Amino acid sequence: MTARSSAILALAVLVPAAVALPAVAGERGVRPARLCPQDAPPGVRLPDRPDCREAPQAVRSGAAPGFIDLGNGTSLRVSGRAAYEVGARTR
Repeated sequence: MTARSSAILALAVLVPAAVALPAVAGERGVRPARLCPQDAPPGVRLPDRPDCREAPQAVRSGAAPGFIDLGNGTSLRVSGRAAYEVGARTR
């Protein structure tokens, strides 16, 4: 094959594909994603939307302090210490 016939063959394949792809993409019928107030990043306030789900339930303390009920018979124990030091080193 020559370079010219290869170019013609490539165009013959790519042009119909390029024309068909936007038509197929428009037929999906998928709703655009909408950001609900519950999913907004910190510091961003959005108005309430009727199509958004209800706010998640607040985390309730379990039977013992330090335990979080994850549901479905699973609990998580949170314990330990955290420290943070700020300052300049001296010689």
